[in-house]
Amino acid sequence: MLLSLVLHTYSMRYLLPGVVLLGTAPTYVLAWGVWRLLSAFLPARFYQALDDRLYCIYQNMVLFFFENYTGVQVKIIF
Repeated sequence: MLLSLVLHTYSMRYLLPGVVLLGTAPTYVLAWGVWRLLSAFLPARFYQALDDRLYCIYQNMVLFFFENYTGVQVKIIF
């Protein structure tokens, strides 16, 4: 009984990243939409600056999550 429960949860371990990322994505989309509306009356460079920052924050969150979830360190060299 316990072994089957462990095997079942082990087979579902790939579900966790999807649930976490799908849970946080609406927050970022909402923040982007609010910023898009608020920046409609501002010069384009203000919108672009915060849009790039929001994208960077989301990508850092995704990278941090998967590095800790898989135990692999990702190095990005520019």
